[in-house]
Amino acid sequence: MLVTGAAGFIGSRVVKLLEALGCRTIAVDNGYVGLPLPPASDMTVPVTLDLRDREAVQKVFRAHQPDAVIHLAAVHHIPTCERDPNLAFDVNVMGTQSLLEAIETMPEAARNLVFASSGAVYVWDDGPLTEARTLTGANDVYSITKLTNEYQVKGWGQRKDGRTHIVRLFNTIGNGDPNGHLIPDILAQVSGGGDVATVRLGNVKPKRDYIYVDDVASGFVTVLSHMLSGPRADVFNLCTGQDMNVAELVHLIGDILGRTINIETDAARVRQVDRLQQLGDPSKLIHATGWRPGWTARDALTVIMDGLGHRAVPLAESARS
Repeated sequence: MLVTGAAGFIGSRVVKLLEALGCRTIAVDNGYVGLPLPPASDMTVPVTLDLRDREAVQKVFRAHQPDAVIHLAAVHHIPTCERDPNLAFDVNVMGTQSLLEAIETMPEAARNLVFASSGAVYVWDDGPLTEARTLTGANDVYSITKLTNEYQVKGWGQRKDGRTHIVRLFNTIGNGDPNGHLIPDILAQVSGGGDVATVRLGNVKPKRDYIYVDDVASGFVTVLSHMLSGPRADVFNLCTGQDMNVAELVHLIGDILGRTINIETDAARVRQVDRLQQLGDPSKLIHATGWRPGWTARDALTVIMDGLGHRAVPLAESARS
């Protein structure tokens, strides 16, 4: 197997799962996020590689002859994409094109790609977002690149006899994410002592489907395992089917800590355009593969908080508070 973005938040976990399954894995990353590649072993070959270097990518494929690819590498930090759209398009679109051309050099039986897309490609709609019924539509630089990727990948598969399974990933949470996100920001604001804390946030009404990173990694590996027995092209949501808004997330964090957290609006943090709801429906993936999320939001938050030095109170004590 070849995994791009293998040093990343999700990719490093995918590599470990593939190792455990006995898969020889080519772990590819350009070091953009500043995290180390998985160490070399009998099962893992780390390769520092920028996907935009077409000749170097094809050299890696000729040398290692992978049977399948999980493509996770992308610029996905929304502020970075908005600040530097040329970088986002260069990496996400042209980097993917370089990868597709390299896979194309493999025998037809080895042209197997699991591609990481995003729930952000769906139009803004109420209710669970589904692969079959919900329309797609992009509203920011990141989602535009990902929707472009979906057309890119599907078209390549049809023209070049490739198997392409697209995974639309929802809001991933966990320790080790190098990009700044909401949960670490909240925890940083409540790091002082006392039973009551105050956080300053922007929009608190938007609802998101939060999924723990270990569930995400297992979902990608599950789709890879399913690929040869399913249709040549398919699309799956990778999510929990449950959502919460920012205010509910803050209050759950407070409950886990056994503290009261009050919210104040910070006008500087309020996004002018913010999707109010993004709830995924994982039914298709569950029915096709048997995969199910193994982490509740509370358990995931507890692990994240512990990793950042915040002690959770026992559940019974938390319930009493």
